[in-house]
Amino acid sequence: MQLLEDFGKIFEAPQFIWPYLYFFATEQEMKLVVAMGKESLTCRDIAFRLSTSEEETRGILEEAYLRYILNKESKDSTVYYSAGTFYKRLNNFCLFGNFYVIPKKIRKKLDEWCFAEYLKRNDNFKKVIAAEPEYDACHNEWIFLLHEVEEMIDRASTIRVLPCDCKMLADNCDHSREICLYFAPELISDRTGGRELTKEEAKELVRKLDREGLMHTGGPPDWREKGPSVVCNCCGCCCYPFRAAKKLGTKGKWPKSRYVAEFDREKCRLCGLCAKRCYFGAFTFDGNEISFNPELCWGCGICAGTCSGKAITMAEL
Repeated sequence: MQLLEDFGKIFEAPQFIWPYLYFFATEQEMKLVVAMGKESLTCRDIAFRLSTSEEETRGILEEAYLRYILNKESKDSTVYYSAGTFYKRLNNFCLFGNFYVIPKKIRKKLDEWCFAEYLKRNDNFKKVIAAEPEYDACHNEWIFLLHEVEEMIDRASTIRVLPCDCKMLADNCDHSREICLYFAPELISDRTGGRELTKEEAKELVRKLDREGLMHTGGPPDWREKGPSVVCNCCGCCCYPFRAAKKLGTKGKWPKSRYVAEFDREKCRLCGLCAKRCYFGAFTFDGNEISFNPELCWGCGICAGTCSGKAITMAEL
């Protein structure tokens, strides 16, 4: 128990997860982190502390680095290692580890804890609210329509798809999990994971996700000049940016709405699909009539894409 407690404190893990830390780190990794404490050390320093050879230690360190147990940085041609944080390891483990072996009630607590940490660590949202600067250092900046994402794919030099950490953590719906597209090579590191896609595979994926009812968000806003970076395909119940936007009251500003739905009642076939797909209650269906409130529309366009009567179109704001 002492090892778990010491590791949990250094690793900045919330106390309720300490009994489950063995899912996130091996005993060897815990001993490694406890031996290092909060110091930044070279492989030689760590080998001395562990009484192991440098060669053996280097293998342990690199494995721990790839699993986000440790961080690594180079200073003056020397590599230093330091303890990672539970927040980062949780992100990696929920994407690529056996996350669902953890009891559901504990995963729910992890989601609540991680969402609170997300709000604390991303204070750039306050800048978005103040609109000064509007989108510097932000993410999921704009809400895109499907044809814009397809254009991004055409312009991308590399495409990698990853599972979505929001969905894995929140687990509030049955939508697809492998939905985050990385386009910027500088955002892909030796720890990113995921798999490469061709342009055609990526287009096929986003069309499928659009039909499934997922919204497209990403950036940067000047992606046509600088190139696209990341596009997420989001639901309204798991996505941290949409959950944060609802909590912070940033509707329309972040993620930025650039369109609004327009509804032609004469063309409506009363299928009710728009009401089923809308995450924000802009469309409602009482069994006899469709009602539309444009004030509740976030401009994602997933209603228009599947409207059989072509009664819904997206107008630029």
